Amino acid sequence: MRASIYHQGEFTVGEFPLPELAARQIRVRPIANGICGGDLSAWAHTGEFLAANREARQDTFLFDAERPLVFGHEFTAEVTELGPGVGEYAVGQRLFVLPWVADAAGVVRCVGYANDYPGGMSTETIVGAGMHVPLTSGVDPVLAATLEPIATGTNGVRQTGISAGEGALVIGAGPIGLGAVVELAARGANPIVVSDPSAKRRAIALVYGAHTVIDPRTADPVEVWRGLAGKGRRLYVVEASGARLLSELIATVPPHTVISVVGANAEPEPIRSMTAVVNNLTLKFVCGPVYGETRYEGVWRAYQHLREGRYDPAQMVTAYTGLAGARAAFEALRPRDGATEQVKILILPELDTDELLAPEQAGFAAAPS
Repeated sequence: MRASIYHQGEFTVGEFPLPELAARQIRVRPIANGICGGDLSAWAHTGEFLAANREARQDTFLFDAERPLVFGHEFTAEVTELGPGVGEYAVGQRLFVLPWVADAAGVVRCVGYANDYPGGMSTETIVGAGMHVPLTSGVDPVLAATLEPIATGTNGVRQTGISAGEGALVIGAGPIGLGAVVELAARGANPIVVSDPSAKRRAIALVYGAHTVIDPRTADPVEVWRGLAGKGRRLYVVEASGARLLSELIATVPPHTVISVVGANAEPEPIRSMTAVVNNLTLKFVCGPVYGETRYEGVWRAYQHLREGRYDPAQMVTAYTGLAGARAAFEALRPRDGATEQVKILILPELDTDELLAPEQAGFAAAPS
């Protein structure tokens, strides 16, 4: 099968081998794949990314940097073959894929961070048979590839325990931060303040339900929230930027603030624990299914948002490209002067181009302005 292959700092399109289909596995054809902030970290800061996962003892996200790798863990796909023992999926079924697979040794790997199991930037891959979200009729299988970051942002909000009428601050309006805004708006949070240096991302945050948006280069987001919320209100923060902001947040938020961190930064960051202690702050780090869940509830909640029209995924997809456009897409998502006007770029394995195409150029309806 063909894939966008990353090796020794370069992306090339070529043939990539697949392992044999094993029991409790399914073979799928990726339809659309989103580029995650984690992909950008693994690409641009490989050493720090791997060091963080070794420190966490997470074999799931470890790969051999000396071997070729096919990125992509945010994707939709069509089932093309069932392995032995699989009865809950059908050939031809379209899925939002939960990108896990058990390798020959039984170690659970994240597809897209596993040298032997290519991710969604390919024409074919193999995943484990379980936890995927079947796409119902009427759901666009291309735009449904936005579900993963929406789920991550949704999950971050769910872990704060915020209720209707309570106020929130979202740091970072990339796809994950936008997911947090969707969930906060659905819960009736008020006020919802969003901080991001990108004018494009701030505009989408308003469409998705934010009440106020600010550029952190010109205003202090915590102070803006204080001014809107008034005295005595509890603050709930979703840190979705992945920037090194924890020490700053701990030093500036009001007492009893809950901070949910869903934007991962692989670099070490010092914090002053006494400041957090004396202010009774709650600090949570959130990734994927939480303790006690038998399925990833965050992604099912995100799917509910999509089906019920609580967010328009076309608003956040700013460009499309093919397998040959991987480098251009990764480069475009890197912030320049602290910002990027790209939001979500989707790689379509069947699209024959190495350029970043606007939605209408790629044959999709332009997002509403």
